[in-house]
Amino acid sequence: MLYPRVNEKGKLVFEDQMVGAREHLAKDHRILTLSGAISNEMESIMLMMALDSISHEPIKFIITSPGGDLDAAFLFYDTMRLLQSPIETYGRYCASAAVIPLAAGSKRYLSPHAKVMLHLPSTYFRDVSLEHKDLEICQREAQKYKQKTIDILIECGASKSHDEILADIDHDFWMEPEEAIAYGLADEIMTSDVFERWVK
Repeated sequence: MLYPRVNEKGKLVFEDQMVGAREHLAKDHRILTLSGAISNEMESIMLMMALDSISHEPIKFIITSPGGDLDAAFLFYDTMRLLQSPIETYGRYCASAAVIPLAAGSKRYLSPHAKVMLHLPSTYFRDVSLEHKDLEICQREAQKYKQKTIDILIECGASKSHDEILADIDHDFWMEPEEAIAYGLADEIMTSDVFERWVK
């Protein structure tokens, strides 16, 4: 058990009592999950750090996400690079910002029917009443997000040049697993043998 747990009535839950699926996977198999939009809710990052503090065995990270907050995706990337434990990633649906933690894995798998999608980062600044100077600041920040995203994809092994990636993300750029592997965003299709190793 990572930490003492209590039930909804505040009573301690012991080792031999039923646990939730996420806790079971984290505690017994070092498997973490990211499901839904990436946000400033950082439970998965904190669990990565906790597991890394216990041992440096591989951590497995299952990602099913339509994307979300780019700053949170950058934080995933930074944390994954700092930890001593290898982080193996398994993408089942990875769009937009969710491609960053997928691509950052030490070993990167995709489901046979996974979808991967890249596109330009969305700006957080949508107020049409902004003054001219504020609009200039927004445009500069959007350019920085775009550049950071491309730099990270290249650092993670993308096989395309900066200009090629820039052209691809000018629109929603969807990839099948084999295409994402060829692009350098993943390494292999998940097989039953690999998954069996994960849950041992």
